[in-house]
Amino acid sequence: MHDQVDAQLRQWKDGKQQNLRALLSSVHLLLPNFTPIGIHEIIEASKVKRAYMRTIAKLHPDKLAKGVDLRTSMVSSSVFTVLNEAWDAFKAQEGFVIMASSDANIKGDLTVESTAALSQTSITSTDKNARGETGPTIRPPDCAFGWIPTLAVMVNYMFIFGASNSYGVFSTYYLNQKFVGTSASTLSWIGSLITTFMLGCSFLTGALADKKGYRLTAYIGTILCTAAYILASFCNHVWQLILTQGILFGLGASFLFAPSVSIPPQWFSKHRGLASGVAVAGSSLGGLWFTAATQAMIDSIGAEWALRILGILTFVVTGVMNLFYFRRVPAKPRKNILELQAAKRLTFWLVSLESFAMYTGYWALTFYIGTTARQLGGTFQDGSNLLLVLNAGSVVGRILAGLIADKFGSINTLLLSLLLTVVIEMPLWIKATSLAPLYVLCALYGIVSPTFISLNPVIVSNHFDTDVLASVMGMTNLFSGIGGLVGNQVQGVIYDKYDKHEQFTNTIVFSAMFVLFAGLVIACLRFHIIRKRTDKRFFQKV
Repeated sequence: MHDQVDAQLRQWKDGKQQNLRALLSSVHLLLPNFTPIGIHEIIEASKVKRAYMRTIAKLHPDKLAKGVDLRTSMVSSSVFTVLNEAWDAFKAQEGFVIMASSDANIKGDLTVESTAALSQTSITSTDKNARGETGPTIRPPDCAFGWIPTLAVMVNYMFIFGASNSYGVFSTYYLNQKFVGTSASTLSWIGSLITTFMLGCSFLTGALADKKGYRLTAYIGTILCTAAYILASFCNHVWQLILTQGILFGLGASFLFAPSVSIPPQWFSKHRGLASGVAVAGSSLGGLWFTAATQAMIDSIGAEWALRILGILTFVVTGVMNLFYFRRVPAKPRKNILELQAAKRLTFWLVSLESFAMYTGYWALTFYIGTTARQLGGTFQDGSNLLLVLNAGSVVGRILAGLIADKFGSINTLLLSLLLTVVIEMPLWIKATSLAPLYVLCALYGIVSPTFISLNPVIVSNHFDTDVLASVMGMTNLFSGIGGLVGNQVQGVIYDKYDKHEQFTNTIVFSAMFVLFAGLVIACLRFHIIRKRTDKRFFQKV
């Protein structure tokens, strides 16, 4: 019996020893006489506190009914211990200053035993850095102060993603003017490596952000991105641009991106989707003015000075925004660089696989819509205008996706958007014979397709501890970086070898099939999450 009970306990707490919400919502799986607690019922910290105290009051050794069977006694004792340890971690994470008499609403609901237990576990903040990057005090989620770091992230996203979203302007210029005769697959290395290094290196920069601080990490990124722009402005060969505008900028963007991606979900609970959408909308806003400004500067003062000016702007603006990178929750001490516990969970691998598939197929339209416009008789300005429409649609889509996700669930919203992306991309792009369908394509694709960028952090924050978000997101983004590299290179080869610079049919099919595969992966994730719930209805908020 001891072995059987131990096995059940290990399965119950596997990967969530310090996740009090997950533990409370699954106690009934070990002790069927317990009333199930839905995870949606304990989103707010005060409700977690109430549910915890009620549960340990029932599990306290002195409160067990006489004559209870040996198994129930053993399980109750072990669960009591595990929940108390998770409670300590939860208090440190939330930064509570808790006294038994400090919450009249909760005290009225608790027994003498549970109130005494609460008093025994009263704490103040356990992190000596609580007055550093966490701001003057550790604040509750959904407070107004959270919008300050969230808006700072939005501005920085303009510069982090603006470079990749507007690379289509540089790509068109390089392909048709500066490096005429160079294959598209060769030039695509520049844009590919921006995304690959930005995302692929974030598993290390994310761990650095959790360990050394968000601001320090972000300032390293500012310096590297600025240096990349300035050095690229003096390059006259493709391989030089690959090293500077591609690799060096991508590495710098990774230092900026890793802390940025974990800030909005950390500060919000009820409006987590909206906050993430507002922050990520900055990437599309950046694409808007980056695209317009870059095209205008290339036409008027040349590509070299365009790169230098972008470098100066990046240094000044991100340097100021980094000052507002506050954590809400102190990072917990850790020995390992990677958050290895996350890799033991199927949820992590499904999110990672979806990220890989999306970044494999997503960037085709961004990189090749300008060249498509040229093939249909348009000008370089038409290609730039199409990118503007694409990014304008993305601003609307990312914020709208956050609002919808808060109401109907982030996974439900993401699944629908991925399926719609395939339906929109294939017929409109393949059948386009004039510029008009391309504008419709860019508007709809911009609204629907990029929701994964804003919703993936929400999904991760809903299923992993807040204090390791930068690390876990960095690990999933490693797969995003690999997908970006593989996808962009394969698309370049397909365009050179099979589409022969005359059409984009094969490139479009390749892109759409990977987006469809990402949708199937998210459908599997939805099934996996529902399967673990007591409520197994197909139509529910996930």
